[in-house]
Amino acid sequence: MRSIVYLTILFISMPLLAEVNEDLQSQLIRMAQQNQQVRQSLEKYNTENVPPALQTLASQIDKLQTQTLKEIITLHGWPTNKKVGEKGTQAAFILVQHSKNLVFQQDMLPLIIQSFLDKGGIAGKDIAKFTDNVSIRLGKKQVFGTQAKWSDGKVVFAPIENEDSVNLLRAQMGMPPLEEYKKSLETFNLQKYR
Repeated sequence: MRSIVYLTILFISMPLLAEVNEDLQSQLIRMAQQNQQVRQSLEKYNTENVPPALQTLASQIDKLQTQTLKEIITLHGWPTNKKVGEKGTQAAFILVQHSKNLVFQQDMLPLIIQSFLDKGGIAGKDIAKFTDNVSIRLGKKQVFGTQAKWSDGKVVFAPIENEDSVNLLRAQMGMPPLEEYKKSLETFNLQKYR
């Protein structure tokens, strides 16, 4: 009897396992690893001192990866956990997040938000940071209050849309209230400069 139950469970769960496209998952993970390697190479230099050859290479890789991800999404839709596993989904998000193509990022935002709503492997705080980065790059106010700078010994937030409801929005994304976040940034900066 146990073996029948075991075989039934095995057959029921097999289609779920078979749905993950391992080739696509591997491709996304490799692309994200390459993306991280390029970023680490760039971080070794001050912005003004990056060798022109490295800048050109980084730009070409970014364009190629953005185009490849566009094609993947056109063929397969957004890479969900069900399609490419959590690591594949996170790799796709890293590629979108690091893309220099603002229009592409803006186009991907609804898909990424839907992935979060479907519990698709991307954390709320990451969605919030990405949303705010895109908003600021578009010349708009940030939504979640994730973007701040250190100025004259104080944390200064980039302008926030709907400041009255920002803590509610932050809570929905699993983030602490703005004042608590500000205190953590201040603590981090004070420790950093000691």
